[in-house]
Amino acid sequence: MKQFFTVFKFEFKNFLKNKIFVGLTIAVALVITLVTFFPRFTGGKDISINLGEETVKSLLIINKTDESLTDAIKSTLADFEITVDNQQSFENAKESVANGDYKIAIVIDSPLEYKYIVDNLGLYDTTSYIINEVMLSSYKANYLANAGLSAEEINKFTNAFVTGESVIVGQDQTQSFFHAYLLMMVLYVAVLVYGQLVAQSVATEKSSRAMELLITSADPKNLIFGKVIGTGVAGLAQIAVLLIWGVICVVINKDYLMGNEVLSMFTNISPSLVIYTIVFFVLGFGLYAFLNGAMGSMASKLEDVGTLTMPVMFTFIIGFVITISFMSADKIDNIIIKILSYVPFTSPMAMFARICMGTASHFEALISIIILIISIFFLGRLAVTIYRIGILMYGKPPKFNEIIRALKNNK
Repeated sequence: MKQFFTVFKFEFKNFLKNKIFVGLTIAVALVITLVTFFPRFTGGKDISINLGEETVKSLLIINKTDESLTDAIKSTLADFEITVDNQQSFENAKESVANGDYKIAIVIDSPLEYKYIVDNLGLYDTTSYIINEVMLSSYKANYLANAGLSAEEINKFTNAFVTGESVIVGQDQTQSFFHAYLLMMVLYVAVLVYGQLVAQSVATEKSSRAMELLITSADPKNLIFGKVIGTGVAGLAQIAVLLIWGVICVVINKDYLMGNEVLSMFTNISPSLVIYTIVFFVLGFGLYAFLNGAMGSMASKLEDVGTLTMPVMFTFIIGFVITISFMSADKIDNIIIKILSYVPFTSPMAMFARICMGTASHFEALISIIILIISIFFLGRLAVTIYRIGILMYGKPPKFNEIIRALKNNK
């Protein structure tokens, strides 16, 4: 146990002394500070973003129907500079827009038909949607007027609206999707970054022949467990520091951040979901960190780490992509995701997503966690065996069948 703590302290302190690690933590903390303090600096005012569009757009209307429709469009699009020229043709309107005389041209052929002419259709252009609503409202009003209804009755009918209130007895999947996606992104980054650091740490020591001294004075089990847990604690400490700092910044600026939907999603996380987040994050990271450490021990030089850890990373990435794809398609309760919820390599993502989206019970989650813990125990033992074999291998990276043969011979 003393050897384990020695390796653990060494790895943990190395991260605290690493300028890149410390610098990245400070940089992210500064970004959090700027984002949360920005409304305070601006007085809490709503800052509109200029998306490259002009404040006032020139609009040409060619209306071959009722003039009341033109008046309705003009009153609705009051921020446009509108020109009405009913004598122009469709081709003339296209040419005028192409030449830059007008930003938009509307050619109305009938009460329910029009052509929307624009040079470059913007990503956030909602003008055509507004015109659709205006024309439909105008058509309904004219139809009701011809049917003999009074102006008051028409106004009451066309301006009627429905009020509804959602009563959620389970979970709000809009927020749940955000929670699941956020954790999986954090886990994704942690596994890719810190998992690689575990493998690189082992490969660096091996390439410098320092491992020959370590293996004669320390148990391989203490070495790999010390490295994996030391790196994991350093990564969790970094994430915890950033989360705590983020909470502090939000609390300080809460009066200026009222109504922010993203922040409200953070504050509405249930205590049970926080516990599941921590459990699946720690177990998921531990599983892949052991595998990365074992693969790193097979590398004779640092350049081989990426090749050896590629199957591990591909397994994780495939599980991540599949889970996100089913979440986005609102099929999180699909049989494929249910199966992946109990597979150790994908359960930290699949089961957690099902928990967030309210499709998995606590009993199912408990079974998945138990399977994951048992798998980590056996993978940890396997990683120690691979580590013991790999640190004595030099030359070109071993092939998969060579690793299997070495494991059989080691028994």
